[in-house]
Amino acid sequence: MQFLGETDFKFVQVRNSAFMVSCILILAGLVSLAIKGGPDLSIDFEGGTLIQVRFDKPVPISDLRDAVGREGYGGAEIQNFGQDNEYIIRVEKISEADLAAAMILDALGQIAPRSDWKIVSKKEMRADRAAGSGGGNLVVVEADSIGSLEVLKEQLRERGVGIVAATRESAKRVAFNMPFLGVEAKAAEKLSSALSDNFPERIVDIRRTESVGPRIGEELKNKAWAAIVISLFGILIYISWRFEFKFAVGAILALMHDVLVTVGIFSILNKEISLAIVAALLMIVGYSLNDTIVVFDRIRENFSLRRRGSYDSMVNISINESLSRTIITSLTTLVVVAFLLFMGGEVIRDFAFALMMGIIIGTYSSIFVASPVLVEWHNRITSRHRAR
Repeated sequence: MQFLGETDFKFVQVRNSAFMVSCILILAGLVSLAIKGGPDLSIDFEGGTLIQVRFDKPVPISDLRDAVGREGYGGAEIQNFGQDNEYIIRVEKISEADLAAAMILDALGQIAPRSDWKIVSKKEMRADRAAGSGGGNLVVVEADSIGSLEVLKEQLRERGVGIVAATRESAKRVAFNMPFLGVEAKAAEKLSSALSDNFPERIVDIRRTESVGPRIGEELKNKAWAAIVISLFGILIYISWRFEFKFAVGAILALMHDVLVTVGIFSILNKEISLAIVAALLMIVGYSLNDTIVVFDRIRENFSLRRRGSYDSMVNISINESLSRTIITSLTTLVVVAFLLFMGGEVIRDFAFALMMGIIIGTYSSIFVASPVLVEWHNRITSRHRAR
């Protein structure tokens, strides 16, 4: 199907201007990220608690903030979500180790108040499936004198302190292993109850609660970036085998361009990067790669059929011949994404926005980044050979 008929746009000739536009977009995003100290990561990565609540009538955000602050979450972020009577409440991650240390210190002070208990160290331990460990909190305490560990563990358990194991490190120092306290989930329950208690005249509808511990958030962050890096590495190998190494370099540069520009736009617009956005970025990589490979296939086919043309002209002809297909594919995909963006609701809006930006940027990079990189590569290699 020919959407535009035969075209003869000079895409290759304007590649320097296109490279300049891309550099400006990437630089603007990088400057925004540098000013803000990196992307605005959501609760999925940073850990914490999120509550989406809707009232029958709007309530002042200041009253909401006061109610949340009275529960001990003074640093909570509160904002409207779509409608005037719907809000998102975000509570920053709560340190499990700090709470575990405070709990143990309080209980030990009741058991032996004259022993001058001190916290030596505290940390959260990752789950280790190989060792059969589910992770937890490690708290090391010190005192003037420490009696029987078995008696001490039993006394702590009687006061509601969960102890998995206790290890004597010296005559005056003991390390306690405690399970995770689940403070994030408890925070969600506490806030939900507080909203109902503080606004008895309003109908409170808790639409959504999410809780992610800081350790889980860190693992998700590492795995998300690993997924992107591994996918790019796999693409590099595949295209090098399917075409040539310079084709792989062009495709990878185009994909990196798409991801950097999209993340930069999110930073400039103060939008969060969540797991859904990471999924959108991976979808953008796949979409852009598919578009790029179609153009690359046409370039390779034309070089086998039209050997007399120059490299620049062959690449330009190939882009023009696949232009109708590129535009039709992009437009049909954009129609679906537009419905998600404008009619899908607030929860899916950022995901749809990322896809829309990615489709537009990916279409642009297939024409103005991936293919022109081949021309630049070829021209530089040719110039070196002539210089010899």
